[in-house]
Amino acid sequence: MKLSNLINAVFSPDPDIGSVHYRAQEVRPGGLFVAIPGHAADGHDFVDEAIARGASAIVVQKPMNKNTVIIEADNTRKALGSIAAKYYGNPSANLALIGITGTNGKTTITYLVESILTAAGLKAGVIGTINYRYSGKSFPNPVTTPESLDLQRILSEMKKEGITHVVMEVSSHAIDLFRIESCFFDAAVFTNLTQDHLDYHKDMEAYWICKKKLFTDMLFSGPKKKKAFAVINCDDNKGKELSGTLKKRCITTGSYTECTVYSTDFILGLEGIKALILTPQGAFEVKSNLVGKHNVENILCAAGVASGFGISPEIIKRGIESVSVIPGRLERINSGSDVFVYVDYAHTPDALKNVLISLRSITKGRLISVFGCGGDRDRTKRPLMGEIAATLSDLAVVTSDNPRTENPLEIISQISAGISQNNLHRYETEELTTFFNKQGYVVEPDRKKAIYLSIQTAMDGDTVLIAGKGHETYQIIGKNTIPFDDREEAKLAVSLVNSAKLPFPWKKEEIIEATKGVVVSGGITSLFTGISIDSRTISPGELFVAIKGNSHDGHTFAGEVIDKGIKGLIVGKQHIERLPRDKWEKAGVLCIVAEDTVKALGDLAAYNRKRAGVLVVAITGSNGKTSTRQMTSAILSRHFHVLSTTGNLNNEIGLPLTLLKLSPVHKLAVVELGMNHSGEIAQLAGICRPDIGIITNIGPAHLEGLNSIEGVMNAKGELLEGITPGGTAILNADDERVMRLAQKAKGSVILFGHSEKALVRALSVEAKGTSTAFMLRLPKESVMVNLPVPGKFMVSNALAAASAGYIAGLNACDIKAGLENFSPVKGRMNIFTMQNGITIIDDSYNANPGSMEAAIKTLAGLKGNNRGIIVAGDMLELGIHSEDLHRKVGKLSGESGIYRLYATGEFSGKIAEGAVGSGMATSAVCTGSQEDIINDLKSRLQPEDWILVKGSRGMRMERIVLKLKEWAGE
Repeated sequence: MKLSNLINAVFSPDPDIGSVHYRAQEVRPGGLFVAIPGHAADGHDFVDEAIARGASAIVVQKPMNKNTVIIEADNTRKALGSIAAKYYGNPSANLALIGITGTNGKTTITYLVESILTAAGLKAGVIGTINYRYSGKSFPNPVTTPESLDLQRILSEMKKEGITHVVMEVSSHAIDLFRIESCFFDAAVFTNLTQDHLDYHKDMEAYWICKKKLFTDMLFSGPKKKKAFAVINCDDNKGKELSGTLKKRCITTGSYTECTVYSTDFILGLEGIKALILTPQGAFEVKSNLVGKHNVENILCAAGVASGFGISPEIIKRGIESVSVIPGRLERINSGSDVFVYVDYAHTPDALKNVLISLRSITKGRLISVFGCGGDRDRTKRPLMGEIAATLSDLAVVTSDNPRTENPLEIISQISAGISQNNLHRYETEELTTFFNKQGYVVEPDRKKAIYLSIQTAMDGDTVLIAGKGHETYQIIGKNTIPFDDREEAKLAVSLVNSAKLPFPWKKEEIIEATKGVVVSGGITSLFTGISIDSRTISPGELFVAIKGNSHDGHTFAGEVIDKGIKGLIVGKQHIERLPRDKWEKAGVLCIVAEDTVKALGDLAAYNRKRAGVLVVAITGSNGKTSTRQMTSAILSRHFHVLSTTGNLNNEIGLPLTLLKLSPVHKLAVVELGMNHSGEIAQLAGICRPDIGIITNIGPAHLEGLNSIEGVMNAKGELLEGITPGGTAILNADDERVMRLAQKAKGSVILFGHSEKALVRALSVEAKGTSTAFMLRLPKESVMVNLPVPGKFMVSNALAAASAGYIAGLNACDIKAGLENFSPVKGRMNIFTMQNGITIIDDSYNANPGSMEAAIKTLAGLKGNNRGIIVAGDMLELGIHSEDLHRKVGKLSGESGIYRLYATGEFSGKIAEGAVGSGMATSAVCTGSQEDIINDLKSRLQPEDWILVKGSRGMRMERIVLKLKEWAGE
């Protein structure tokens, strides 16, 4: 190409230009060199080098006298943009070019627009902070918007590849330094304007003027000026101002109906966004994996671009929903737990503020942030970011970002200046634990250690934000660039933290010591990762214990687990002759024989409990065991890592399986002890050796195996004899039978209840809809508690749990927080109103006479003037007392003022008999199968009805709840 074609001037001679350069060291013979002034060096200082390398012509903005063609321009950067566009054939003229500018959100919007364009069947390319990419190829991009010569080359390559649409991030540097000179835009997006790059622009006004130029000077000029359009985020104040000044075609986006593209109806959560978006082409509902209110704004901007191009709502929806993750933009790291870990590029005050506000609004637990500030960049934002992070986080971990040539500690000192003015607690790294309870900050200059500290400190329900570097795979320290990726470091930290939560491993010698078993084969494998009794779910590395249960015998599946690669098992003595010992010996399988494998399982659990050195809280009682256990765990978890019984693992098999999950991080175990015959609690207490024993109450439950309430009382009292020396018994002062057991306690006794004898008391109990308020009185302090469940009986459970918290050293505020964050177990007083206006009290998990009475009273108190309905299933294991006790349930139901009673099961007739005997109309009582009951309910239910569903576990009353929810469209 002739020089005159590039410069629009007459030259003699008019040399052929074979290449264009702005780096002298890259000049080739016959090339054109454009000398541009830079921050670190000035191209004019390298003109002689360019000539020596064979440059045919030089473009300068300073007078120069050289023995070659010299062209003087007013601004060589602007000239380079024009020359580059001509050299590469003005590629943007034949591409649909979309520019995105603003302080934050540019990268996210490029991904969204790219996905929408692809969904529309268009061939899209992207130029942005993370990379530039097209046709399945991706290339590193050292700056957000490339230098003009590189940019025009990239656009030309995209055009040759058949790309039709290009989405490009446009930085303020690119606008000010003429990198986008001679780029012809079809659309331009303004995201927002907040503090950034003041090291370059000096003040916010200059920064704003620069950003506006994309719209006021460039978008509506050139060959596309008649069809070009702007997309402006009017949820940003500067965006609203900009939209008011543009006379040309402008699509506004935001969270109010005056905008062209808007959403006023959206739901935010840690799993993503649900929103209803309205565009000129129509409305659509969208679900996105992106997190936070700021990403609603980004999605609306992307939808605005698509709307401007006339893309249908269906395709816009498909494109948005196809974006599952954007590298380094609130990118979630799988923690393998209920800790949410995100990596984000937020490195400006507003970006950090936005992301923290977004996460704060959807975080159940505490918010922990890790951040720093870059060196050799805008210093004024450092104290601002420190204040933002510290005030919006529960814990801010201040660390290094890319310190570059600055001293990292000096940068951190400037950040800390913004924190210290808020008088927040400064933690030292050595004192910081998972259970920190004061808002504050900690300094850890080593970014790797800071990331580990943040994840190590988090507990379930917490969110960790690692901010500043996002997608970057390096850290710049001094003038060295070293490999460093926040995402990979977070994954490593998660792995290390989780490994400490794994159950204690087992050596062969420990297994033999615990069980007193005999080795009959193998033994090469000396370490097992855990214990399992389930051939279906056993993991590689675990030891299999063959248990003979009511339905299945684990010995039947011994061969199956060995075929899966399991290298060790414990079997019963009576089964050993039928098992292939010789085969296992050759395979190196460790086989240990025990007299009784159920006892061996308990022995392993007892051994594990002892070596773990945890404090054990054991809970038993006729009613409230599970709720008390849940509340106790919620309280103790405020300060300790707690292992708790799950589901109904409260018997001779379930308790050992719970204790075998103990890991090095656990400090306490809260276990539930169930029973249906005498001696069972003593056996379970012998396994768990409780330091604290709680008896909630004594009532008519499991009478089939214990004959009388006195029998129940004595069986429950076995717990007191199993408490370790120096331990504590926590007893219900309101229960006469429990009080009679107090004399069995060998250590100290703490009483709870409404009684004046109680050390831990409830005063001023008040029902508040589906919650219960009361004053919790401890020996030295009192606090109001709002328990998130109804019923006075739940207050009794809360007092038992509070007593355990008091013994463990927690104060009233921590106990209150634990109780108020307690979540009921599924099927235990779960109250929900369906979309048809009918409210269900799902208490289907289990039932006995005491809990049935409490549930009926709760229904009566909650329904108010509305119709109340009881669906009652049999109460099992009541023996010779069954008929009388079911009759009593019917009587209580009839006297409670309900509209209708349904009963199902063997004793349904006795429930009906009791109800009718109390004066309830025969027509209001229905007995039959669950299916019969469901069908009758469907024909009678009305909005504002209240339904209580309750019965013993074996009755599976939850099926009625599920059917009613299905019927209501839940």
